[in-house]
Amino acid sequence: MFDPNGPLPPAVYWRRRAVAVSAALLAVGLVGWGVIALIAGPGQPEPVPQAAGAPLAIAADTAPQACPDEVVRVAAEVGQPAFRAGERIGLAATVTNTGPQRCGRDLNRMLREIEVTTPAGRHVWSSNDCYAESTNEQPVLEPGKPVRNDVLWSGLTSVPGCAVEGQKPVPPGDYQVVARLTSITSAPVPFKVVP
Repeated sequence: MFDPNGPLPPAVYWRRRAVAVSAALLAVGLVGWGVIALIAGPGQPEPVPQAAGAPLAIAADTAPQACPDEVVRVAAEVGQPAFRAGERIGLAATVTNTGPQRCGRDLNRMLREIEVTTPAGRHVWSSNDCYAESTNEQPVLEPGKPVRNDVLWSGLTSVPGCAVEGQKPVPPGDYQVVARLTSITSAPVPFKVVP
């Protein structure tokens, strides 16, 4: 039975047997696949379970809306209440989103200013007098989290345009600092320069 007999060479009979066996196995496989498909019926895609409370990432790439002026608070800060004449003075401006939602705000260097004046409002020094470079700063402001800009003032006066003759040491006396972002102005914060 296993030893091929006939007029043809034995290799021909072995090839025929291999083809017949392969065809039989293929037919059995196809019949089995068809039976399984009939029993299972038309398949519905399985829903992918999501973790409870997991946020959808659909809107993650969308930029937040711009902060309206009504929710933007600008505040001025002074490092300490009194400084000696000639001492460098730490000043700062903070911008805070007081609204309930995060929003974006243009904080370009030319849109914000820290100004030192006398109590009567006479100009003494400004962070913009000697600085004319625009910057691209558009952070997202989270509710209640201030964005801070620090300046170390040399204690010299300045005039718009940064004329050298306008730079003199400020005399001892009472001063105040005000911070601005476009048309939004902080309350003045007083400080002293002492001998």
